[in-house]
Amino acid sequence: MQLKIGISREIITPKLGGLFAGYGAKEPSDSVHDDLAVTALALEYGQMKVLLINAAVCLISNELFEELRERCGKAAGVDKANVLVSTTHTHSGPVTTNFGTNNTDTEGNDYCSEILIPRSIAAAGSSVREMKPVKMGIAVSKSMVGINRRKLLEENKVILGHNPWGIYDPEMTVISFRGEDGKPAANLIHYAAHCTAAGRITSVSRDWCGVMIDRLEKESGAMTVFFNGCAGDVAPRISKGQSAGGGTLEYVIELGSVAAADAVRTYKDIREYRDADLATARGEIHIPYDPIKPLDQARKEYAAVENGTGRWDGTYRRILSRVIEMHEKGETGPADFVFNQTLVRLGPAVLAPVPFEAFSEISLRMRAYSKFGYTLALGYTNGSNSYLPTQDQICKGGYEVERFLWAMPRQLPADTDTKLINANLKIMEGLL
Repeated sequence: MQLKIGISREIITPKLGGLFAGYGAKEPSDSVHDDLAVTALALEYGQMKVLLINAAVCLISNELFEELRERCGKAAGVDKANVLVSTTHTHSGPVTTNFGTNNTDTEGNDYCSEILIPRSIAAAGSSVREMKPVKMGIAVSKSMVGINRRKLLEENKVILGHNPWGIYDPEMTVISFRGEDGKPAANLIHYAAHCTAAGRITSVSRDWCGVMIDRLEKESGAMTVFFNGCAGDVAPRISKGQSAGGGTLEYVIELGSVAAADAVRTYKDIREYRDADLATARGEIHIPYDPIKPLDQARKEYAAVENGTGRWDGTYRRILSRVIEMHEKGETGPADFVFNQTLVRLGPAVLAPVPFEAFSEISLRMRAYSKFGYTLALGYTNGSNSYLPTQDQICKGGYEVERFLWAMPRQLPADTDTKLINANLKIMEGLL
């Protein structure tokens, strides 16, 4: 048996005049800096089939992830469980979910139904039409495109900004495939950093990763797909020195050129292309919720929000309202947070979907504990369940921690990071 692949791409640029997903932006798009795209990479080894899809949008809902996995898998003849759908997390793309915004549930539906969904299905279907036998090469290098974004002020307060002593994942991985004729067939780049170098612009853009993708495609002559990693606490390292919406298109080009140089260097560091096999391991991950917030406390906090003296974001109002409603109905909600996990082994590399905007240390620890040579945690993949900080960061607070604490009516425990890592490592045993 020999590994076969196919790759296809569709443009998913929105119509101008719509709102952007990032920063709760109120200014509509008025131009296109570079087209958004959805790329599908199909993998086949004997009877084993896997489909990897990446869309250049910010976030999509859990429900839409499930729909895309089902429908794209059907188009490509791949079991839904073996379909991994991911987003790049560009903030310069269209609204596709109401998460983190003041938008209603219906906003973004036209874009999703008319552009994102049908073109993702089209890319998935096309990816399997010209499968070719390939050999695989892999290389890793250090990149400083990212930087920790949890800036600690003198008064011990965390804000969004560059934190030069904070943790981030410096590894950039490039997986490349070559056909029997020795010519490049496709590339996959993995790195972890927010795609937010553009800041609050009004131009549609893939952000810095678009520059990187385009450059490696030109250098190699092969279509390239990018998968973001655990970037919940990682900003783009723009030279301006801060990241909370303060970028420009100039910074997109500047940082994208750095990323492009790193990707091309890593690609050229691949010394050997070998036959590779393909395998998957599945499991159901359970993380017990903490007890639901007491009714009296929820009512008090809801009143503070309504009076303008409590938390500012509509997210808290929705969660508190749901908590109160559950109490009044005599409900406590599910005992566990549960999701079905599929790990993919591609030769010596393991791809691990993470359905959160997870902190980078989670990826670093999973890689360190793994028995495989390359373990790539894919953030923003197969689910969108808010931020996932590491336990040691929860006491420091900050934007991401607040989002984690208020993502659901019943809060995930402080050690969710450890529970998630250990659950994935246990499933990973099935790939040995």
